[in-house]
Amino acid sequence: MWVWKMKKRLLYHMTDYQNLPSIINSGGLTAYSQIVDQKIDYSDIAHQSVQQRRSTTRIKIPPYGILHDYVPFYFATRSPMLYAIKNGNVEGYSGTESDIIYIVTRTDIVSRAEKKFVFTDGHAIIYLTEFYNDLNDLGKIDWNIMSGEYWNDTDEYPDRKRKRQAEFLINQFVEIDLFLGFGVKNNRMKRKVMDILEANNIDKQVIVKPDFYF
Repeated sequence: MWVWKMKKRLLYHMTDYQNLPSIINSGGLTAYSQIVDQKIDYSDIAHQSVQQRRSTTRIKIPPYGILHDYVPFYFATRSPMLYAIKNGNVEGYSGTESDIIYIVTRTDIVSRAEKKFVFTDGHAIIYLTEFYNDLNDLGKIDWNIMSGEYWNDTDEYPDRKRKRQAEFLINQFVEIDLFLGFGVKNNRMKRKVMDILEANNIDKQVIVKPDFYF
């Protein structure tokens, strides 16, 4: 029973809401390497220094490749990356925290769709981090940190920030059919997302979740 519960974990991909039309036009979420190759219109919300490291970080277990060959999801909301966006500390990104939306799926949905994936027990570019490709290893994730409100490093717990940034990485592409729905900060953003979905005849739930934000 515990193993089954571990295999059904929510996953969260963050993006600027302005990327939603191109996501719909592509039929789903596309790995960064393909976004660059196909010149897809895309608002990048990540630190460029991190993107550079992700472009050279190789994955040493199947299905291999580099981090940019995968669509990244977190196991928790309120990530360090979102905190940086909230404080205007992401160079080159001029949006606000309210512009960020969550695309939500679940580990068992990804598995049933026979998508290739790997996941990590911490930030994927940090050398301490381990990679896995079997859902039976989801117990390697520090779920106490994932469910906690705070993730800052302390003298007593010096590795919380890295662990909070554990990722579930889906190879190449994630179809819209695999999305459970969207999480947004407020009703204004819910209306914007609903308008985009309705204009494209996409029927997905959009939920206002202020607790996903700072």
